[in-house]
This record gives sequence, C-alpha cells and structure tokens, in this order.
Amino acid sequence: MANATNTVVVKNAVFTPSAADTTFANSSVQTLDGLVQRRKQWEATDYKKANEGLYALLADCLELFQNQFVSADANAQKTLRLEITDKLKADGVKVQKTTPTLTMFVRFVFGSDRKRAHGYAYVLKAAISQGVSAADLSAYIAAEGGIEEVKRKMVVSETAQVNRANLASAKAAVVSAVEQAAVAPLARIAMAGITGKFALLLAQPTPDGMVNIVGVLPEAQDALVDALIAKMAKRKVDGDAAEAALNKEATDLMAGSVAVNAPVYAKQA
Repeated sequence: MANATNTVVVKNAVFTPSAADTTFANSSVQTLDGLVQRRKQWEATDYKKANEGLYALLADCLELFQNQFVSADANAQKTLRLEITDKLKADGVKVQKTTPTLTMFVRFVFGSDRKRAHGYAYVLKAAISQGVSAADLSAYIAAEGGIEEVKRKMVVSETAQVNRANLASAKAAVVSAVEQAAVAPLARIAMAGITGKFALLLAQPTPDGMVNIVGVLPEAQDALVDALIAKMAKRKVDGDAAEAALNKEATDLMAGSVAVNAPVYAKQA
C-alpha cells in the first residue's frame, strides 16, 4: 500500500501525500477490498442466476466513487489514485496516467477482466451523466434493459457527441469559407433582377467543365440558407472522414511494407 514516502511528479513539482491523505486512501482501498470479496462471493454463488448482486456491487462502486473520490480534495484524490494504481499494478493490471479513476475503481473490484470492467464503467458513466444515484442504480439498469443495453446506449451517445462536434466544426469552416468568398467570389456573373441578402442558383454541370444556371431563387430565406450550409458541412465531414480513412490505409500499408522489408533495409544498412 502507499505510504507517506510515496511521491509522484505533478507538473515539475513533487507531490508527497500527507499522513491524513494516506489514511484517507488506505480507508478507501479497504472499502474497495471489501467489495472485491463480495464480488468473489457473488461470482461463486448467484453469478449465473441473478443480476441483483452485480447491480448492488456497481451501486456500491458508484457510491464510493462519489462520496470518497469526487467529494475529496485534490491531494486526497491524488493519494487515492496512487494507492489504487499500486494495488492494480501489483495484481498485473496495466494502468495509465490517463485512466479515469472511475474505471480504476471498477477494475479494482472486478479484477483484470478489462473488457468486462470497461463495460461496467460505461454503465456507471451513463448513470452519472443522467444524475442517477447509487440508491437508484439497480432500478435504472433494470428499466434500461440491463447492463448491455445501457452500455450500448452510452457508446452510441458518445459517438453521437463526436459526430455533433465534427459537424459543428465543419459548419464553422463552411461559414468562414462563405464569408471569405463574399470578399473574393468564386465567380461573378451578370444577372438582373436578383435581390436579397442571398439568392440561390440552381446550376447544372456540363461535360465541358462549365455550369449552366437553370434556376434562380432570389431573396432566399435564412432558414433555407442555413439548411444549405448544414448540407455543405455534412458533405465536408464525410469528405474529411473519407480522406482520413485513405490516409490511415496508406499509413498502414507503408508500415506493413517497412515491416516486411525490414531485413532488406537492415542488410543495406
């Protein structure tokens, strides 16, 4: 276990846990040890028959995380992370500096089964994001359709957040490009009778690389212009994704080529 001599470098400063911080961390880890014993008992008895024991364990993990870690001060949090990290590494569990503390709690209680522990961490993250208390966790999981369903929704939710962020970034880029084009237009054509802040032109590409204007909508409404910009942003996101996929494929192929030809390169060297 960690003691007052354990240190960690934080932004070029050495952090040394105080005696109170170490006592706090040891107490929290002892509670986690108790949950480990309950998990082992649950697995040995009703693991395949019921979910109540699992839900209760997860609820206790959530309660401990919120009451002991979230509510603690920064030094106590650092000390607790040190203590849990030492214990996990001693058990052969890989822990990185960026590993969320909630995931560390779950891995501590449920052992080194990485896939299962991360799945349970997703469930607790979903509960926290929706304001579900530890007391209501069992009912929440049951109402959502079980562990796997909660995890699936959480994964989809995170993917949706990334997609929304990408779309917002692309929309900002499209709006910026439109503003720049207002100063330096892509092209200028003479057309009488066009009014309003924006007008929409329906253009038809021709085989010779030109376009024919086949329709005009003067005084285009803001909602219509916004919808068009959103479509342009979506196209940009799709194009960026396709380009990223191609770049990754090329990188992977190059890496494979280097690996295959490594003996040749070594011989040449």
